[in-house]
Amino acid sequence: MFGSQRPHVLDDPGKKERRSWNRVPVQVGVFCQNVQGEDELCWSARVVDISRAGMKLLSPHRFDPNTTIRIGKADGAEETSEFLEALVVRAQGAPGTQWTLGCALIKELSEAELLAWIDRNCGR
Repeated sequence: MFGSQRPHVLDDPGKKERRSWNRVPVQVGVFCQNVQGEDELCWSARVVDISRAGMKLLSPHRFDPNTTIRIGKADGAEETSEFLEALVVRAQGAPGTQWTLGCALIKELSEAELLAWIDRNCGR
């Protein structure tokens, strides 16, 4: 009555790539600061990858999802640094006392802006 063939899954929707832009792997030391409130502390972090629409950070500090953060180069002078603002969309524990933060940029970067950011911060 029923064939002995098992249905096979062509695509796993849970693992399907949903990002619109390719991620570029980088290793850039940055600081992160909650944009809400006065006198917020700056926390060190490392950008692990970046795209036109977002970035993945590795940080010892957990920022809650839906927190808007300001991101700047760790060794840049604040008055000359360019900052990116991003919304934390995911915070997941990483090995040790680190947190992996998935962030969506508030203002999507053009291809030229992304390449310029990588050149400035990675010395490429």
